[in-house]
Amino acid sequence: MELILLNTIPFHVAESGLMELLRIRPETKAASDFSLIFAQAGKAARPMAAFGVAESKTLGEDTVEINGVNFQSRVLRVNPDKAGVVFPYIATCGPDLERWSESMTGTLHKFWAEAIMLTALGCAVNALESHLKERLGGTAVSAMNPGSLEDWPISEQAALFKLLGDAPDKIGMRLTDTLVIRPLKSVSGIFFISEDGFSSCALCPRKNCQLRRAPYEPGLYEKRYAPR
Repeated sequence: MELILLNTIPFHVAESGLMELLRIRPETKAASDFSLIFAQAGKAARPMAAFGVAESKTLGEDTVEINGVNFQSRVLRVNPDKAGVVFPYIATCGPDLERWSESMTGTLHKFWAEAIMLTALGCAVNALESHLKERLGGTAVSAMNPGSLEDWPISEQAALFKLLGDAPDKIGMRLTDTLVIRPLKSVSGIFFISEDGFSSCALCPRKNCQLRRAPYEPGLYEKRYAPR
């Protein structure tokens, strides 16, 4: 499987925009404190990502093989069915930034550090998506993430890291025995070509979810993914 590392992603985040998001008023002591912390974070921030280019092969109604590694998910099996090519990926805020965040004391400063790490992860994911779309000539892609749906549980994280070989090591990521990714502000998943668009949120009935990116669509699973 071809593996591509993106380890020179810039940390381009507007301090003023993040302050507004965190409701920090300009020209206050909080603003001054945040500026110092943000400057420190900027020196440590090194968002990174990696992805592979692999063929997917159907083995059954709810099993797909990707580069010799089996995944159990009906939705994952159906989504890339037509294209037959998938892009397993990982992205992280970077281990240096996580280590920097551990030096923060006080609830408020820790909260700010968490927000900065999330924006660094956002830089990594955005750069990854842009690189992938450019490689595909602008073709639309969607993603699935282990644990985002009951159909593809977090236990599948181990198979995904196995598939990616030494790529996680090369960008400072690892999977613990309890299937937690370190650094904590990291993400993994599989991109696939999807002209119609896909969001796991459309299949998830969870209410009051702050991370929801699309409305829940009752009956979508039966319509698109249930075995015929």
